[in-house]
Amino acid sequence: MRTWLERLWPVRRHTTPPPRAAPLPVTRPWDAPRPALNAAGFMPLPGGTPFYMLQVYRFLRDAIPDISTAVWTWKRLCQTGYTVAITDVSSEPARRRAARLIADLDERVNGGDRGMEGLLDIFYTALFTYGAAALEIVLSPDRRRIYDVVPVDAWTVRFKRERGRIHPYQEAGGATIPLPADRFIYVGLDRDGTNPYGRSMLGSIPFVVKIQQRLMEDMAKATHNAGWAKLHVQYDPGEPIRGENPETYHGRIAENFESLRRQMSGLEADQNIVTYGNVRVNLLRGDQRAQIFYDNHKAVEEQVITGMRLMPILLGRNYGTTETYGTAQFEVVNRHVQAVNRSVRALLDRLYNFELALMWGDARAKTRMGGNRTVDVLKDATARGREIANVLRLRDAGLLTGEEAAAALDLTPEGPRGKGRR
Repeated sequence: MRTWLERLWPVRRHTTPPPRAAPLPVTRPWDAPRPALNAAGFMPLPGGTPFYMLQVYRFLRDAIPDISTAVWTWKRLCQTGYTVAITDVSSEPARRRAARLIADLDERVNGGDRGMEGLLDIFYTALFTYGAAALEIVLSPDRRRIYDVVPVDAWTVRFKRERGRIHPYQEAGGATIPLPADRFIYVGLDRDGTNPYGRSMLGSIPFVVKIQQRLMEDMAKATHNAGWAKLHVQYDPGEPIRGENPETYHGRIAENFESLRRQMSGLEADQNIVTYGNVRVNLLRGDQRAQIFYDNHKAVEEQVITGMRLMPILLGRNYGTTETYGTAQFEVVNRHVQAVNRSVRALLDRLYNFELALMWGDARAKTRMGGNRTVDVLKDATARGREIANVLRLRDAGLLTGEEAAAALDLTPEGPRGKGRR
């Protein structure tokens, strides 16, 4: 029986509302209304490129000198080194512990084979070959630390859209293996919209490479003929001898011709030719048109270089007459390097903070990527000095705080940095 107080103020029953479905965007991915384009239902590569082309890209990288050099150059340009700052620490022991954990992680990743340096080398190679690179974080059995970070073969990675989300898979040995989304890292270069795959630089040049290799074959054959002098021997059999029947005449011509051929084929460099007047020897040098082939090949070669997003100056080809031409090309390439290394910085931050999240105490890691030296080091240092002086004047005038001044100069004011890597 309810009391008079309960009748005046009825008790309200608090019930948990039913969970609402996650909101969906109004837009739809480009492949949503389409049926599966393959038997397994995987999302296709950009432009409907077949997956076997990824292995073709690897072959081109290993077999074509210009492409191999371009991939090698991009890797070395992007390996600018980096430093790690330990921030948001709960105590000084936590800072030291975090620095030790990061140093240990750098040594044991990639199966201990050159550590983080070797892992990034593999990462850059895949990124500039397939337009994508992938890593998997392997936890220790007690799940208290990262046991290893291993590279994943990018050409075996597939994506499937399931229940509104994209899930990674790997095709290996005829089997389809689901990959752990929380421990799988995939970086796609220049990806298109909702398509998770990256776009390879090599996708724009297979046809040009085919022309280049055909031109090389033709040039090799033509250069051999044009570059080596040849002897042209002419034999005049003359009229038949009086009373000589046709069979004897043809037999005598064939015998003389064969004798002359034997002498010419076995002729040494210091021997001379002695014949009757019915034999003439001419020296043929060709018309020396090798330069035409060189110009044609250079034109096709430039298409390969630009297809790999490189500038001719970086492969030893500078067609300008001033230093400004090469400097401008190098500055453009450095902008590309900075854009790619921003993705690498995010990757390293994720790895290091994943490891620090499992330790006792609070600490976070912030990676800072290095850069390539400019062409004119003195001019760059002078400009940097003036920039620092201007910011310090603004700080001294009270227009900027110390933290704002450090941010304006792109410096890291939070404590000592970790070990630099170059």
